[in-house]
Amino acid sequence: MTAVTRRLLAVALVLLPASVFAQDPLDGRTILVVRVSGLDHINEAFVRAQIESAPGQPYHRATADRDRVRLDRLGVFGEISITAHALDEGAQVDVAVTETLRILPSVAVAITDENGASAGPAVKMLSIRGQPHEISATTRFGGETLFEFNEASPFRRDRRLWHSARLSGRDRVNKLDQFDERSFDLDARIGLRASEQWKSGAMFQVYRVGSDQAGITLSADNHDTFVSLGAVSEYDSRDSWREPSRGWWNSVDALWRTGSGQYATVDVDVRRYQPVAPRQTMVATTLLTLQSGTRGVDIPIYADFALGGENSVRGHDFGAKRGKNQFINSLEYRYTAVPTRTFRVFGFNFYGGLAVAAFGDLGTAWDDADGFQDGFIGGGGIGLRLFVPYVNMIRLDFSVGSGVHGQLGINEKAVAQRNRVR
Repeated sequence: MTAVTRRLLAVALVLLPASVFAQDPLDGRTILVVRVSGLDHINEAFVRAQIESAPGQPYHRATADRDRVRLDRLGVFGEISITAHALDEGAQVDVAVTETLRILPSVAVAITDENGASAGPAVKMLSIRGQPHEISATTRFGGETLFEFNEASPFRRDRRLWHSARLSGRDRVNKLDQFDERSFDLDARIGLRASEQWKSGAMFQVYRVGSDQAGITLSADNHDTFVSLGAVSEYDSRDSWREPSRGWWNSVDALWRTGSGQYATVDVDVRRYQPVAPRQTMVATTLLTLQSGTRGVDIPIYADFALGGENSVRGHDFGAKRGKNQFINSLEYRYTAVPTRTFRVFGFNFYGGLAVAAFGDLGTAWDDADGFQDGFIGGGGIGLRLFVPYVNMIRLDFSVGSGVHGQLGINEKAVAQRNRVR
């Protein structure tokens, strides 16, 4: 072994986390007791069914870590702690949780580059009869008028069936295409989980759009209606539902749309969360959307993609690039300045945290093959990430591209760009 090799090996050993060498002294001991504390509305039997650590099973720290992820994905706990200590010749496992609100009346806020800010009353129910199940109703007024209902089954280790449904109606000014847009949107999904990380299923959508201007819709009566059928497959290995720092979230879906026009849509969404040091995470995301047909003939002009702004390629004006297809890539470094923790306000449990970020975006929107390579735009900047209850994230960014921009966004950028928030 050369001197250089020995030095490199020594550096690698120093950088390796201590957990690689340290082994939990309780590892392998038989679990004698599992105690669950902190529950208010969720049934203890349900919680026990979601974790692998159980009396009679061997205790493993890795299993306890997976159990924490399982409970986190339920979306009803603001804080989760799983610890173990020696008990006779075995081990006792303590599961301590802090529940969030079961029913949350709140103010729903949306901020978009196209329609500005809108807000209104909302209510979200996170559990029913002692089990997690999300049902919400949202209204917003201002930049756009929105009425929306959402239902989603929880992640459950003991059940393979999953489903979700979203029904919304909105009235807004479409500033890109210069018309008053009134739309109705139904998105229903159902499927089976192949594993704890992988699920697949079928999709059914109905989308109806009305315009106050002639020549916008494909139909002569200024109203388009599309019915879509398709399939979706998702892989989720993130270590946290609320604030991931490690793992993948990947999704592929395909839809065939028919009605006022006919075209196919394929989405490929890849997100990687990679820890680089304590409190530091790199987030890499890619979104590719391909659509068949011709814009304005098979695909209505309001169904294309506009890049630029807080939720696509930052550092550029909204609508800087347009096309029927899109390809958006982002790389973001995050440093957790204030770790997310639970706190009480007037007797209710909430949670919050703060991170600082540096980011870069690169993307393009195009119609034909020649437009792909000629249409790339890019930008970068710095920002703040505020983790707040039931919203997930508020983003404040300062970016540079074609100019200097200061912008505010709601939710993860990868989620917003996938949902066509512009």
